[in-house]
Amino acid sequence: MKITEKIRIKSSAPSCEAPIKIAFLGDSVTHGCFEIINKGEKGYDCIYDQSAVYHSRLKQRLETVYPNCPVTVINAGISGDNAIGGAARVERDVIDSKPDLCVVCFGLNDVLSPEGKKPYLDGLKAIFEKLKAADIDTIFMTPNMVCTYKMPSLIGDAFLNRMGNDCTRVQTDGTMDDFMSSAKELCKSQDVPVCDCYGAWKRLYANGADVTALLSNSLNHPIREMHTLFADMLFNKIIIEEI
Repeated sequence: MKITEKIRIKSSAPSCEAPIKIAFLGDSVTHGCFEIINKGEKGYDCIYDQSAVYHSRLKQRLETVYPNCPVTVINAGISGDNAIGGAARVERDVIDSKPDLCVVCFGLNDVLSPEGKKPYLDGLKAIFEKLKAADIDTIFMTPNMVCTYKMPSLIGDAFLNRMGNDCTRVQTDGTMDDFMSSAKELCKSQDVPVCDCYGAWKRLYANGADVTALLSNSLNHPIREMHTLFADMLFNKIIIEEI
């Protein structure tokens, strides 16, 4: 990837390259959402914690290893968004800023759509094509697992109870697995590298981890500590692996 070479040059000769710029296009997890709050007549909102999000942790990791190489993060995550929405705003939110790399992460909202996976794959394909046309390095990061059972704390809230039922269903009936498998196949056809964090979550689950307990909203937002997994895997993808 061109960004890896730019980091190497920038680190050894800071005046030879502009600062590194990485954009992150995604949904609420990228946006920085953690716990969900019922605000009554004002609807629902989230607790936001930008310092804990995976891209903040990745920036810290990169700047620790490469102290001469400052990194600018563009947070283009929007809570509730999906791949079709990302495709509609990728020019404004990512391409216009001319980043060195865009990390794309969608799926958590797409998988709940009654329209199935076609809009999801169409949206991802459009994003990848637009980024490629703009000559921007791209990584698709698969998201975390959603809940595998419904936490009792959700039952007293009609909206969260319904969300708990829906998320549990798509995670346990194979729908989420199918979406992620299809997305990875699309990436292969589009020559887009994949950072398979979903696969890592699945391995944790297979090895006995209670992944539902690792979700800050008991639905689909990872706890702060689990954002380290995303950051570490992205660091390895960018710096360690040969792409």
